[in-house]
Amino acid sequence: MSNAQDISARLQELSDFIESAHNSLSDGEVVNLSHLDGEIEKLCEATLRLPPADATQVQPVMADMISKLEALGLALQEFQNGLTSQQQGLE
Repeated sequence: MSNAQDISARLQELSDFIESAHNSLSDGEVVNLSHLDGEIEKLCEATLRLPPADATQVQPVMADMISKLEALGLALQEFQNGLTSQQQGLE
């Protein structure tokens, strides 16, 4: 991953995965996100190595991914709260 186009493409793929995970979670499915932290870390590091002008090209795609990631985080909290409520109802 050496140029802005490669990084933008990978960010878009990750953004699409995050959106799909959010949709699956909304349908009540448990989603495997174990690789997400590592992938995001690699992309952030690669972006930091870009020249400033190239990094600027990546910014809109990264901002979109961050927005989707925040929405997924909220959905995960709601999902967990729902599970906790169900468990408490069973006790």
